[in-house]
Amino acid sequence: MSYNIRNARGADGRVDLARIARVIGSFEPDIVALQEVDAHRARSGHIDQAAELATTLGMSAEYTACVVRERECYGLATLTRLPIVEVAHLELPTHVHLRTEPRRALVTRHAWPVPGAMLAMVNTHLSTVAAERPGQVAAIAEALPDLEMVIAGDLNCTIWSRALRPLMPRVRSATKHARTWPARAPLFPIDHILVAGPLEVVEAGSWKRGGARKASDHLPVVAVLEAA
Repeated sequence: MSYNIRNARGADGRVDLARIARVIGSFEPDIVALQEVDAHRARSGHIDQAAELATTLGMSAEYTACVVRERECYGLATLTRLPIVEVAHLELPTHVHLRTEPRRALVTRHAWPVPGAMLAMVNTHLSTVAAERPGQVAAIAEALPDLEMVIAGDLNCTIWSRALRPLMPRVRSATKHARTWPARAPLFPIDHILVAGPLEVVEAGSWKRGGARKASDHLPVVAVLEAA
């Protein structure tokens, strides 16, 4: 699953992390990539949202902060039931003159249920500024040699975007035209799960169960993958 949770602020303007947990739990993913996750921020009750969700869902969590203001953080979290072998935090380029939000990719490598195999999970949230996205995608493509890989996140563009071209020779879209934003009446396919290597996509698409239309301004995307 990939899910932009908007710091758990729902369509009614309330911050309610329990609703996000119910959405995730209704699919029961082995790995979930989360974007717009708060840690110790006043607007979301000073809690560590990644840690709280991991405890509620019985998963482990890795977090990377994209924006830090003293103790308050805002960034990406990956929750998983699979063993984590390695974690990397990848800085993505931005244009200094645009003063846009810092961007990162959170890379977790997992022991895959195939002897000797590892799966790289790349969780990212690309810029809302179109001019920044090609460089960010190129940085991800250059840093990741893995044969078996999942790239998941809010990419702020469609699968046909020119910005994604550096990745397309190596990956294929599992979720394709799945519309995710705005959640109440989704029109735009901007959240994606891309896969590389001998992974078979059994089923995939946007996820509307568990109260997903109200819990955030994005719907999650999900994919069931098997080792081919």
